[in-house]
Formats: sequence, C-alpha cells, structure tokens
Amino acid sequence: MNLKAIIDGIADQADDFLEGVASLEQARAAISEMVTIQDLKLSPADRTTVVEGVMAVLKEEGFFERGSRTGELDGGDDDEE
Repeated sequence: MNLKAIIDGIADQADDFLEGVASLEQARAAISEMVTIQDLKLSPADRTTVVEGVMAVLKEEGFFERGSRTGELDGGDDDEE
C-alpha cells in the first residue's frame, strides 16, 4: 500500500474535516478518524505513519499557523521538527 498517496490524499482534505478543530491533539484525532472512515487496512505502525505524515505535511504547509491567527489552533510545543 502506498502510504505517501494516503498521506497526501488525507492532507488534501484537511480544510474540510479540520474546520473548527481547536488544538493539535484534536487535529491528530480527526486525522486518525479519517483513516478509520476510509476503512484503510493498515497495520498499527502504518496507521501511525499516516497520521504523523499528515500532521507533518500540514505543519510544512503552514496549516496550523493559519488557524492560530484565528485563535483556533496553536502551533505550540507539539513535536516540532
């Protein structure tokens, strides 16, 4: 299974399913839920890779900084890379 394609696909949908999310922890949980909704047959390790991969893509794109200006998300001290 191509994890990069899964990561990119979920990241591309982030504007829709992360609307109103108020913290990085909530964002991580919502991403995990998206993996479940898509009924992907992933091992626990691959699931973690996908969730962390989506978080990394969104951080790189500045997704969370946009939210922090509106008071929703904070780029706080969550796993800075």
